[in-house]
Amino acid sequence: MRRLAAAAVIASLALLGAAAGARSQPQSFNGSVWVGIKGWGSVQATKGAVGHPITRCANTSCGRVNSLLKRPRVVLTAKPYKGWRFAGWRRACKSVNKPQCVLDASRGRKDIFGGRSIRAAATFSPVAVGLTRAQPIPLGTGADIGAGFFLRVDSANANVQLGTPPPAGSEYFDANLTVTNVGARLNNLSFALDGINAVGSHERCDHRRHPGRECKSYYTDDGAGCSDPGPQPPLRALDPFEPGETRTGYVCWAISTNDASSLELYFGSGTLDSPRTTWFALH
Repeated sequence: MRRLAAAAVIASLALLGAAAGARSQPQSFNGSVWVGIKGWGSVQATKGAVGHPITRCANTSCGRVNSLLKRPRVVLTAKPYKGWRFAGWRRACKSVNKPQCVLDASRGRKDIFGGRSIRAAATFSPVAVGLTRAQPIPLGTGADIGAGFFLRVDSANANVQLGTPPPAGSEYFDANLTVTNVGARLNNLSFALDGINAVGSHERCDHRRHPGRECKSYYTDDGAGCSDPGPQPPLRALDPFEPGETRTGYVCWAISTNDASSLELYFGSGTLDSPRTTWFALH
């Protein structure tokens, strides 16, 4: 009898232990995490979410992305892209000042299906030269401008004198550029990068050419600006570049005189949106 009683006690303890172990196992969680991003970077749900999803952004801002959760404890890790830095969190992570944020999704808002949802957003700021107009690439310094081209502004000159005087209130402005096709195929600089563009700070808008853009002065090398012949030798940006070919020459714009001190050269969209813009100083 004593042996039977002892066996019954051991069996009971084993059942209790199994039940306790089952209760200690992580339970599935009905919920989601929404992640938004401003700037260039990524946020990964390193713990708590199904599949450890990564939300990426290469624009001024990106819409929120929803990921399903399997645990209420969520760990989000922010990582900036090259040339950017992590600038902080918003929403549920706003009190956290480091790239990793730990959230308790069980405190999130309940949705119509009974699940809990929580929202977080990361902000990244540009720090490398050339990404913003406020920090252009200096004169004499080269940079990759995309589409397989590498460019350097060798010099820039305001109030250039040509054969035909500019219109009243305007002046000619030129820049001497050295461009190399570092790609593996024949390529056209002007077509691949939508022209060689400059922008000044005085208020004049051409909404037909640049709809929705900030009210600034935009100039393109479309041949309608400087008198012909312009500064010599011209860059010949419309002629295709052979792989490895380097050319040096001038581009020229007819600009408003009050833009001369603020003029900058750029390639890309003119914003932080993808493909990113590369800015060069012209003074």
